[in-house]
Formats: sequence, C-alpha cells, structure tokens
Amino acid sequence: MIESVYFKEEEFERCSPPCSLQDMDARLVSMLDLARAKAGIPFVLNSAYRPVQWEKSHGRTGTSAHCAGKAVDIRCGSSAARFRVVSGLLAAGFRRIGVGRTFVHADCDAGKAQDVIWDYYE
Repeated sequence: MIESVYFKEEEFERCSPPCSLQDMDARLVSMLDLARAKAGIPFVLNSAYRPVQWEKSHGRTGTSAHCAGKAVDIRCGSSAARFRVVSGLLAAGFRRIGVGRTFVHADCDAGKAQDVIWDYYE
C-alpha cells in the first residue's frame, strides 16, 4: 500500500482525471514528499495518473509518464511558487521537469530522457 506524508487520497480524487494514490508509483510519491518538504509550500495536484484511453481521447499518444503513475502536474499561481516548486523537485532528485504558466510537471520515468527541463509556453 502506497502511503504519503503530505498527500491524501482526496487530493488524487480531485485531479483531472480523478485517480487514487494507489494508482501512483511508490518512488514518485516518496520523491514528491521530499520535494514538498524541501519547497516548504503545499503542492496542489492538478493531474496525476491518467489512463491510456483518457490520454488518447485528449489527442495524446498514451505513452506519457502519467499513464504509468510516474508523473504529476503541480499547480503554481506565481513565479515565486514556481521557483520553490522547481527548487524542491530538483533537491528531491527529479530529473524531468516541465514548466508552464499555471503548473509544473514532474516525473520519474527512467525510460524517458533524463536531465531535462522543458516549457509549455509555445
């Protein structure tokens, strides 16, 4: 059973699409707990686990780290919050980070390119 210091089951149920803490990769949850502690601010999750069918129905490939429970999107409402989230993720060992205007993507999918930060501003 996957457990978390900072994240409750209800937070995953509020994600889009709704999911469960148990859908997530245990390593990801452990790293997120450490990142949250390092950042010193709450992490509100916009998205976590996404079924392959959900991804494809939204025009995606279905190969996202979200489909394996190895990724989350964390809400960020300001550049200061974004800085703290990214700093916490890096300190916790995340090597795949995407930055958008309203969220930060973090994943621990070792099967994808490592040591990358990308943006969603295009």
